[in-house]
Amino acid sequence: MKKNSVRNKAARFAALTLALAALLTGCSLRRGRDETSLATPAPTAEPAATEAPAEGGTLRLAMPVNAPSSDPLSVTTEEMLYLFSLVYDSLLTVGPSMELEPCLCESWTSESPGVWILHVREGVVWHDGSPLTANDVISTYQALLTMEESYYKPCLLHILGMEKTGTYDLRVRLDTPGITGLYSLVFPIRKNIPLMGTGAYRLEGITDEQIRLTVNTLWWDKLPYITRVVFSERDSNTTALASYEAGQLDMVPTDILTAGKYHEDGKTEVLDVMTQNMETLLFNHRGSVFTDERLRHAVAHGINRSRIITNVYSNRARAADIPFPPDSWLYDTRCDVLNYSPDAAAQLIAEAGYTIDTDGSGLLFSRTGRSLSVKLLTSATTENTIRSDAASMIAQQLGELGFAVEVITKPHTLGDPESEFITALREGDWDMALVGFNLSLGNELSGYLDPEGANNFGGINDTDLSALAADLAVAENEETMRERAYALQSRFVETLPFLPLYFRLNSVILKADISGVGSPREPFLFANEKDWYFSE
Repeated sequence: MKKNSVRNKAARFAALTLALAALLTGCSLRRGRDETSLATPAPTAEPAATEAPAEGGTLRLAMPVNAPSSDPLSVTTEEMLYLFSLVYDSLLTVGPSMELEPCLCESWTSESPGVWILHVREGVVWHDGSPLTANDVISTYQALLTMEESYYKPCLLHILGMEKTGTYDLRVRLDTPGITGLYSLVFPIRKNIPLMGTGAYRLEGITDEQIRLTVNTLWWDKLPYITRVVFSERDSNTTALASYEAGQLDMVPTDILTAGKYHEDGKTEVLDVMTQNMETLLFNHRGSVFTDERLRHAVAHGINRSRIITNVYSNRARAADIPFPPDSWLYDTRCDVLNYSPDAAAQLIAEAGYTIDTDGSGLLFSRTGRSLSVKLLTSATTENTIRSDAASMIAQQLGELGFAVEVITKPHTLGDPESEFITALREGDWDMALVGFNLSLGNELSGYLDPEGANNFGGINDTDLSALAADLAVAENEETMRERAYALQSRFVETLPFLPLYFRLNSVILKADISGVGSPREPFLFANEKDWYFSE
């Protein structure tokens, strides 16, 4: 796929990205794609395989044309991220439910608030057989410090310092006393030699058009079943999909709406891929009618998210009531309470003092006769109008309750913090705003809920929520983190400062004879590649 311009990628690699908006809360990469992705209901695991996994075979994948670099710290596309994830290991990784897991770092203990002692796994060797030590981690960290642009640059927002305390031991100082900061250690450890890593696969050969990997028999973990992985150049995601249909590739990650059409029993599987991309309806707390909590809940009960997911997103999104991905270990299913109920919405509207005007003009405040008209701000890009289409459906559904909704669509260029949409969002001349957020892996929500938060565009000022988000960020262990996450979610659905609608899902299209893939997740699509195999 065509390499996206390195010169134009700066805005896209900021931490905390407002998906299709602008400000950032997580890392975001570009795929060689021609259509914006959106997704299907929750990813479903494959049926358990009955045959014993077979060793061998070659997995054929796509990579961008003129792939930019062999340095994993300078990754610019999702395809190269996947390639590098097979060659390099990180200190820590993230499990299928988004919990921290050890990788090159075997264990970690808290020395004092914000200071952690990490023990690097002993016996790990580079592809050339030389041992991995704490020095290699330090040199990778120092290289990242010198880079002007990097997908992993946001990690440095939390790392205050790193020093070696022994051959295999490190002291890491973070800007928070909690385990949230440890998510900043999910970056690849590399040697200053092209494509020299400690990962499951090592370089076998490279040409201008292709990179060939073979199993690293020195790998410290269980060896993969698949013997080789070959990445071949394709100039776009469309070309990669055409190559798949022609039998030239075995698997293609994609975000196209029409991915389901590739399913063919016994030949092609289409798996849903959960993402961190949350579509959200913001409320303006600075003087709009939605300072009334009852009206915010009325909107939540008045929106039929299932209908929007079906008609706008082609059944390729998953509803959520709270700002945590539904597959997260911190997601509290007890807080799934904002179900579609026009009757409940009508009751809340009545409790707020509004009645339907008999002449059909909409809602009127019963004491003053003032009509209830609201502005819904959203965005559209030159590539698609998906979000503005969803906004139109939301307006229609709220209109059935009596709201008079004016949809205001502003153009937006991804990564442009000065686009018309972002400018309008900051100026605040709206009552609701339909936006997308790319949530951080560490579940950092203060940026959305704190009065001074970078993504608090609606002016939320709830001291309890702000304190709960701050407490979550400094939780010292997983048990405490879960308790605090549950407390935050309970308060969130009670006050509903903004309305999460659904998380978008991408897809992976693959040959039906590839087994063991399970339920893939971005950005760790190849996290369990060691368990994949070709069925007999």
